[in-house]
Amino acid sequence: MNEDFSKATINELLQRALQYHNAFKVREAIDFYEKILKISPTDPHAIHYLGVAYHQLDQNNLALKFLEMAVSLKPDSSEVFNHYGSALLKVQNFEAAEAAFRQALKIYPSNAEALFNLGNLIISGPELQNQVDATVPEKVVEATQLLRHAIALSPGHLTWQLELANALIELDEKLEAQQVIDDVICKEPTLAKAYFIRAKIKLGDMDLTKCILLSPASHRAINNLGVVKLRQGDFNEVVPLYKKASFIAPNDPSVRWGLANGLLATGNLEQGWREARWRHKKPELLIEREGLPKEWQGEEIKNGKLLVYHEQGIGDELRFASCFKDLTHKDSAPCIIETDPRLAPLFSRSFPEIEFISKLPRSKTAIPVVDYSPIVKTKNIKAFTALGDLPLHFRPNIESFSKEISYLIPNPKFSDVWKEQLGRIAPGKKIGFCWNTALPNKRYDDYFFSINELRPIFSIENSIFINLQATDCEEELKLAEKNFGVEIYRPKSIDMFNELDNVAALISQLDFVVGPFTSIISMAGAIGTQCFGLTLTKDWTALGTDHFPWNPSMTCLYKGAANSWKPLMEKVADIIEGSE
Repeated sequence: MNEDFSKATINELLQRALQYHNAFKVREAIDFYEKILKISPTDPHAIHYLGVAYHQLDQNNLALKFLEMAVSLKPDSSEVFNHYGSALLKVQNFEAAEAAFRQALKIYPSNAEALFNLGNLIISGPELQNQVDATVPEKVVEATQLLRHAIALSPGHLTWQLELANALIELDEKLEAQQVIDDVICKEPTLAKAYFIRAKIKLGDMDLTKCILLSPASHRAINNLGVVKLRQGDFNEVVPLYKKASFIAPNDPSVRWGLANGLLATGNLEQGWREARWRHKKPELLIEREGLPKEWQGEEIKNGKLLVYHEQGIGDELRFASCFKDLTHKDSAPCIIETDPRLAPLFSRSFPEIEFISKLPRSKTAIPVVDYSPIVKTKNIKAFTALGDLPLHFRPNIESFSKEISYLIPNPKFSDVWKEQLGRIAPGKKIGFCWNTALPNKRYDDYFFSINELRPIFSIENSIFINLQATDCEEELKLAEKNFGVEIYRPKSIDMFNELDNVAALISQLDFVVGPFTSIISMAGAIGTQCFGLTLTKDWTALGTDHFPWNPSMTCLYKGAANSWKPLMEKVADIIEGSE
């Protein structure tokens, strides 16, 4: 009788709890769930919905406590696993969240919410943001299929359709994406997020402005409008927009990184370098570095060494290497720099006072982990700093940049070999060129050009054209030779991607280098070869100047809103033809 009374009471309390819960009176619902658990501490429904309630209140540690119990009590419930995955997302446990959503769909393949949650996780998760996994394109396709299925089951969710549009943009299916967004706007013209996503396609300021009008606190829209204004060269509006976004979302790393970009692009170096430290918290750059001592603040280090840890790509490493000489002049401590092993020979020759070590292995977890404990102990490391933070200590203003033409020393033996080989081709100006990055990413396609855009360069008479492209491009080279009536020299017995010490020696023997902002251009600038960096718009690297403070031998040219790279190429060709 008592057991029957308890069951009746539990059912009644559960119905009351769900009534409050469905009416969005979450705290009242929690009171009833807790009453049930006093009667029956392992009631699976109360435990499940109590976890959901705490998740809705953003108390996710409590939510996970109950939802972890719920998945063990209701192992055949697709709904429980979906809710469990949603809570895991909130604590950024992406791998476990994905597993939970997949289990929810294994139990019930038509769970529309789980389909959406998994598709949305894939399209916005850290793996896709990092853009380093070879399976990323396949994952975008999977995300698109999941989202289509979810929408087919529940077509009334307009926000789901917007996430489908996001996935289509990742697949470069921009026409269909815009159709999806336009349909959503037609049904709900006041949905701010629709304009935010459509701005990714149109790359203008009208949709972002509309989004901000509808949602004035949309910090990401304000931040992105700052990006657009920076692209447009409207520098008066850039920093105010970034500051507004940072005021609304002071702890958003992407927003604060945007502010750093704006400050640096407009010449406010001291504040810009400080803000740039927020990059360490961006999801695509987030690395857990274990075993490090205190962070270096520029002070003298006694009885120990300073470690500069690796965090950048090759191009940035070459750029920030302009600060290495400052480290040798500062009476702080012996210095050890972690670097890409491809650069170690070049750096070691150029800065013999510094010890260079190969980049330590990173774990292959969602958030990579690096253990510095062994090297800290064996090398007697007393302090550390990040490579990209060196300008914070050594480049407080434009006047602090070195006026030296070069700061890297190529291998003289390699240089002699290239001098002899190039000398055997024919007399004339030796022009090295590239047109794309070795690690292409469709998000940055606008920053690069095709080999055909180099037509004005190939028209320079009495010149030798040397391919510096690190990708497999033989078919493109043959076509260019046929179309432009030129011969292109392919350096043999050299791996342009991996043998960077040899690449530096080759570039040192050229008269000019032309290309987009890639590691090839950064290399040319670092060793003092006259080079032309062509890019879309002036960004933070120009530091508010009309030249390139990092490398005096580099001339930067910007495409801006022009429809073609041709005017820039013609300008470069005129400069080269007019040189002695």
